[in-house]
Amino acid sequence: MKRHVGLILLAAVSLTGCSAFGVEPSPTTTYTDSQGDEITVDWADYPAHAGQNGEALLGRPDQTALEPEARALIGNLQAAIADASGLEMTSTEPEDEWFSDERWFPQLGNGYGGESMLISVNCCESATDGVPRPAKWQAVLDAASEVTRAAGLGLLVLEQDSKAMNADPNWQKEYRDRYCNREGGECWLWNARVYDGVQWVDVSIQDAALDPTGAAATWAENADGRLDNIRVSYGATVVRSGESEEYARAIEPFLGLALPVSTTSD
Repeated sequence: MKRHVGLILLAAVSLTGCSAFGVEPSPTTTYTDSQGDEITVDWADYPAHAGQNGEALLGRPDQTALEPEARALIGNLQAAIADASGLEMTSTEPEDEWFSDERWFPQLGNGYGGESMLISVNCCESATDGVPRPAKWQAVLDAASEVTRAAGLGLLVLEQDSKAMNADPNWQKEYRDRYCNREGGECWLWNARVYDGVQWVDVSIQDAALDPTGAAATWAENADGRLDNIRVSYGATVVRSGESEEYARAIEPFLGLALPVSTTSD
């Protein structure tokens, strides 16, 4: 049944199929809707992915429609960062290739043994030729955050301030010992990210010369890139071109359900 009106009473998750032949069975969920009908869904039919809140994609641009929105966002970020830092920000790759076919990666499966209708892109890297003094870094991050907030993504969060790092004392110590080893615990590397369930933006500000151990300068010499600039990159996971209506129909019976743990590695 493809009707979903609202969940009440119960939701039970079970596994179907047989793992005797080395194939992990896909989970199913049975629930009773607001009309008293019992609904069972097989997560092999989930059109998104086990690690993706598929509901967030409803009403959002598909693969084709994403490009103009994304280009506007990156352009605004470039302008805001240039204004706050005093440094021009330019693309590190030809801009006409940002959304070329080679940059898109279809999801091979949905994590439950079925097919996904989603596709991801990573692109649009831009960088400055140099880095401002640390006193300007917060202003740069604030300017970039204002752009992402206005675009509906929310505010950029520094990695060292993220919930994930704060929940892991060992990771926090390792990160701070390596990147935040300046006087007073100041960092010579800032990595910030915002993710709204569909799009993500990464902004980094780094100056290897500020690392008091001198190790970062060695990394910079050996790295395929610089460690003394501001960098921006963009990515998104969206519905494949022309499949938004089909996606909406396919995900409808799964709305409001908790995602089971994935049963396949795709």
